[in-house]
Amino acid sequence: MRNRAIDTLIVPMHEAMHSSFRWLSRGAKVTRGYAVKRVDRNPLLVTYPMEREEAAATGLEVRLASEFDHDRIFQSATNVSAAYAEFFDILLRELGAGDAIAFFGNVPVQLYHGIIESLEARGRRVHRSNGEDIIQLARKRKEPWEIDAIRSVGARTQQVVGGVRAMLRDCERGKSMTIGDLKSFVSSEIARLGMIEDHETILSQGRDAGVPHSRGNAAEEVRRSVPIVLDIFPADKTSGYFFDMTRTFCIGDVPAELQRMHAQVLEAFTLARDAMRAGVEAKHYQDMVCAYFESHGYATLRSDPKTLTGYVHGLGHGVGLDIHEKPSFHLTDANRDLVEVNDILTIEPGLYFPDRELGVRIEDTFVVREGGVESLCEGNYGLKV
Repeated sequence: MRNRAIDTLIVPMHEAMHSSFRWLSRGAKVTRGYAVKRVDRNPLLVTYPMEREEAAATGLEVRLASEFDHDRIFQSATNVSAAYAEFFDILLRELGAGDAIAFFGNVPVQLYHGIIESLEARGRRVHRSNGEDIIQLARKRKEPWEIDAIRSVGARTQQVVGGVRAMLRDCERGKSMTIGDLKSFVSSEIARLGMIEDHETILSQGRDAGVPHSRGNAAEEVRRSVPIVLDIFPADKTSGYFFDMTRTFCIGDVPAELQRMHAQVLEAFTLARDAMRAGVEAKHYQDMVCAYFESHGYATLRSDPKTLTGYVHGLGHGVGLDIHEKPSFHLTDANRDLVEVNDILTIEPGLYFPDRELGVRIEDTFVVREGGVESLCEGNYGLKV
């Protein structure tokens, strides 16, 4: 904040939890309010009477919106944006905040455009970034307790994956089941183990496995001799921290082409894992994996940005209170994200040929240490269950 000449930042909370508010408010279980962070001061929460006890449970200072003339302002308002601007102006003045403020988090754009204009008309200077979110930057390198929280989600995620393996072994022995049966098991186990599915788990086979984010067809019978991709990314129900893990399976005879592709994806995965070091730009590793796949004759996003086959996505991403966080591995000039100690990130190369019913992805979640990366997943990358 000092480097960017920001005196105070405000993260609004509107009706649903989101990660910037959760992180800054220490997990406050409130659905409406504001986290207010003044430079060199602990955050405080501005909330409404119904949720004052939940806000106080964080240990942060709590103020009620009514202390800043909220009721009078909004009861007589004819323009909602102007009302919020007056409310924020009084709040900032009462808190002794400086004139330079910034808004971060998930906000209704149509509302906050008007708020910003009205605040500037009142003499406030509102920070406009180039797309940078300083709260995301602050969240990037994890504290030890955050690493432990993510490791805990990982241990439970691996239990679910182990259960899927066991069900596929039953299929191997001739038991009939559908992709939907597998997905129902995954959903119920995620809930039983104290986690949530923020988005539907990816569990796809054959052609669907060749489209990276295809959720799969629940009605299909589990088939032999085709790849089955399980990409599972639950979050802890209480802490909100995510985990991310992908394995590719095959029951029955494994076609030679699938076996070869799987071996190449595993080699690319191992190459990136073993090379990754703190202090290096993340996109360097995407470049490295693109070079590997291109040397084996596959198209990549580096060689053909429009390709829908071959290596068609990034190498990985950060993980935390969002499933996709910094660092980014994108091959763009603007991306200068570094791999840093205590980053939590994924490595997830893959190859995809939907028309040939082929798709392979291997993904682990890692914590970056001084000498490399430490996997938070169990191994067992084999195709056979």
